[in-house]
Amino acid sequence: MIIAYFASVILLGGAFMFMRRKMFHHVTAALFLVLQCAFTGYEFWKKNSTYFDFFTPDALGVLFLSVLSLLMIPAYYHSLVYLEKNNEPMRRRNLYLATITFFCGAMSGVYLSNHIGMTWIFVELTTITSCLLIYHHRTPEALEATWKYVFVCSVSVALSFIGVLFMSIALTKAGLDDFTYHTLLAHAAEMDAFWLKVGFLFLFSGYTVKAGLFPMFTAGVDAKDQAPTPAAALLATSLCNCGFVAIFRIFQIVSLNECGATAKKVMIISAILSVAIAAYYMARTKGYKRLLAYSGVEHIGLAAIGLAMGTAGCYAAILHVVLHSFVKAALFFQFGQVSYLYKSVNRNDIGNYFRVNVWGGVALLTGFFCITAMPPSGMFVSESLLFLSMMEQGYFLWMIVVMLLLAVILWSLGRSIFGLLFSCPRIEMPHVQKPPVIESVSQYILLGIAIWWGVYPPNTLINYLIEIISA
Repeated sequence: MIIAYFASVILLGGAFMFMRRKMFHHVTAALFLVLQCAFTGYEFWKKNSTYFDFFTPDALGVLFLSVLSLLMIPAYYHSLVYLEKNNEPMRRRNLYLATITFFCGAMSGVYLSNHIGMTWIFVELTTITSCLLIYHHRTPEALEATWKYVFVCSVSVALSFIGVLFMSIALTKAGLDDFTYHTLLAHAAEMDAFWLKVGFLFLFSGYTVKAGLFPMFTAGVDAKDQAPTPAAALLATSLCNCGFVAIFRIFQIVSLNECGATAKKVMIISAILSVAIAAYYMARTKGYKRLLAYSGVEHIGLAAIGLAMGTAGCYAAILHVVLHSFVKAALFFQFGQVSYLYKSVNRNDIGNYFRVNVWGGVALLTGFFCITAMPPSGMFVSESLLFLSMMEQGYFLWMIVVMLLLAVILWSLGRSIFGLLFSCPRIEMPHVQKPPVIESVSQYILLGIAIWWGVYPPNTLINYLIEIISA
């Protein structure tokens, strides 16, 4: 099935390149969404099967594949709306839709990879496809963001490849030649601690560019700022999840070895620096898309802290990343409407959004409460579990530091979001048609899922989280 899926991704993505009518875009997008959902359902049914020793739909992979499939539905819808509103030429529409299809296929490969080398390959494929999305507008700013992303990702990919080589040395010294995650987990304690530690440092540093963690987070911020809003929503959620999954799988292995304590310290330092950097720049930035991008650095940083806090922390971290995906995607989709209405995303220029678009304003206000982990947001549950795990591990001082940083972030987000909703705009709003209510429906659904899954999580979700942390 997985070969048929990748072949279909190539076929449908390639078909977009040769279309001359908008109707075919809608039909092909619908076909791909059916394929994506059917593939996800099949992997859910065939969980823990193995394909060609390279792919295994384990609980972690299926969970994030399901999140990706749910997000792709509004992403395609808002992409088609975005292309129509901006009156994009047909050639540019074709390239955008083809690229976002390949992008989805590459991310699916990251989630399901059961081989350390195969994960690296699909992570590299996400770089190639995301670059085309970042450069979609063909502006000097987009070009700068693309080159910056290519450069940083190239360095990161090289670091992670070196990490794979060091991991292979550790594996070889243990008398093994199987590079699947199952084998690495089973024999982690037997592997050479030095080479395993060095391999983790390189792999972790390399994959932080996708996760949005310190030290390689910078390129992702510019990328989300310049990419079309629907694509930026995927960059800020599903692509960050790819980095998180890759880091989680490696950290899971290293934590079973005697070098696990070092890896834990590295994770905590990187995570706290990420939250601190996010707090600093969120207090200074004036662009709403950059604000959301730095918010992602904060939340992935919190999740990384959870990974370092043991079993309870891992549970909170995975739940936090899943819920963050829905909330952050909803906010990006809504800011797509803001950008269309005001032709700007600078907080010093725009305001009075509640009067301009009341349904969008309610969605934006709800998203603010969710992203800042206020009840009834499900992220309140995940952050509470995260801080509880820090207390249980004795990290009281660091917990206080993180809470103070979150207070700065709360103030920064509140100032920007409430300013947009209620303050008088400094620029005159162009005379454009207000977005119909249907364009805000997807945000209400995503935010509803984030609240529901946090306050009253389905048994399937709980079972998957337990299975992941018990592996």
